[in-house]
Amino acid sequence: MKMKKLKTTVMGLVLLTIATTQAATIDIGSFGAGSFAVDAGSSILPTQSASGLTTNLTLAAGDIWYGAFATAKNWSAYTNLGLYMSVASQAASTPFTFSLFDSNNNLIQSFTGATTVSASPVFVALTPVSSGVTYSDVLSVAFSWDGSGAINTTLNAVQANVDLAAVPEPSVASLFALGTVGLVALRARRKS
Repeated sequence: MKMKKLKTTVMGLVLLTIATTQAATIDIGSFGAGSFAVDAGSSILPTQSASGLTTNLTLAAGDIWYGAFATAKNWSAYTNLGLYMSVASQAASTPFTFSLFDSNNNLIQSFTGATTVSASPVFVALTPVSSGVTYSDVLSVAFSWDGSGAINTTLNAVQANVDLAAVPEPSVASLFALGTVGLVALRARRKS
């Protein structure tokens, strides 16, 4: 009878595990050659390669580049957008505005952000200016520098933070309780 009760208790503790959601970033729009074209009318022209757009200039506030993806993007499933970018060097953290436009050149959303030094590309979160906007028909973007100074930066892609499938993971309390039950069972077995 005691073993049956012990098995029931152990199964109950195993079921007390919690599901944790892990976040990951995924590329949803590349700035690489062939995926994105910079408009020649931009006030600054970044250098484009297969990995993205590089600016190694002294910028003035208001300098802007804009361009279009090869095809329109549907990002309506994503809410937490950011830029995957690196900054090899900069005079100071430089604020910027990043704007999305639809196929008819209508503004969908503007975001604010700021650069930080990182030789390797990192996710730089974008803060939306408006709330409740969906991004179902993104074709072009504009990147405007809101500060000035020397900067060497590469923009690789637009990314989104997404939640991965819930992964069952035992909580600390469940593991502690399971260990305690095991010790009690061991002690009961020795007494028998």
